[in-house]
Amino acid sequence: MRLRLGLPPDFSFDAVVRSHGWYDLPPFSYDPRHGTLKTVAAGAAAWTFRARDGGLEITGPGGDARSARAMARRIFSLDVELSEFGAALSGQAGLRRALARGGGRMLRAPTLFEDAVKMLLTTNCSWAATRGMVERLVALSGDGAFPGPEKLARMTPAALRNKVRCGYRAGALARFSRRVDSGRLDLSAWERRETPATEVREAMLAEHGFGPYAAEGLLRILGRHEYLALDSWIRKQYRRFYPGPAKTADGAIARRYARYGDFKGLALWLDMTREWHEGGKAVWP
Repeated sequence: MRLRLGLPPDFSFDAVVRSHGWYDLPPFSYDPRHGTLKTVAAGAAAWTFRARDGGLEITGPGGDARSARAMARRIFSLDVELSEFGAALSGQAGLRRALARGGGRMLRAPTLFEDAVKMLLTTNCSWAATRGMVERLVALSGDGAFPGPEKLARMTPAALRNKVRCGYRAGALARFSRRVDSGRLDLSAWERRETPATEVREAMLAEHGFGPYAAEGLLRILGRHEYLALDSWIRKQYRRFYPGPAKTADGAIARRYARYGDFKGLALWLDMTREWHEGGKAVWP
């Protein structure tokens, strides 16, 4: 199957793929030289995406073209509208430059379950540790895809702790998977744009293992930027760009980005990741 999706004029394939670290975690694999992103979805279905002639080219196994397009729209956050954020950036040269090069959309997994589990595995550990846990988790599927809730729900916390080596997260992962698999937790409710972000955040925090960072980081991936999703990396990066006492970083961050209202989390993220997309140099004023 080969399909094509139209893209908005402010879209950048590389900026979306490298918007955060998911491209570095399996089953994603990114080849920047050839401009291709690959992943393996349920049923060992291998998919390749590339931008070509102003559109998104989708290559994969035969099947339901409508579902394939919906998956691609989810992965590349094509439902996200950035014009309101752009209108609020008068005089903000750095953030306007970020939008002009295609920043603002976050790479997502084919399913929210995969996004949520990966976010859970980023908490309180290094990126290398997260990558190792995700690699071992994908290995459990046996087909290169990210395991779904139905598979993980059958595993005990002890088995997950042993096979994935995810430590204290094993209990939360087992419980979350069982709740999703049984239907007691409907993840689609977290993606409804009409639901206030405060309510979605509270629902996420009600899940064992999901603290403020995980909930707010997941909201960011979903295109909801009302929160800042602060972690140790953000705090350190902020003080590198804006020197001051480490103990006052949270308050300083809140004050600096408050002007952006419901987009304050996006303004912070684009600011802190400036070097990823500006040739490795901090060029913003």
